[in-house]
Amino acid sequence: MKMFDAIYKCRLCGEEFVKCSTSGEESNRSFVMKIMCRAVDLKEPEEVMEPTIYACHPCKDGSFGVADFQGMRLEGKTG
Repeated sequence: MKMFDAIYKCRLCGEEFVKCSTSGEESNRSFVMKIMCRAVDLKEPEEVMEPTIYACHPCKDGSFGVADFQGMRLEGKTG
């Protein structure tokens, strides 16, 4: 079964990171669609492992940045 990582990128320091991982190609496509709809309608996540639009990122210099959801990347692949 394919695994996917939810990729985020910090606006402050530019670091990309994985917040959560899921499996199943169809469910991940559904997650991304729900995220796009939620961005417009400002809805809360419906499932525990469903990625959110934004995340707080603790930067290496001690600062805290806002990270944006980039998409679901096939595990082991790079940008």
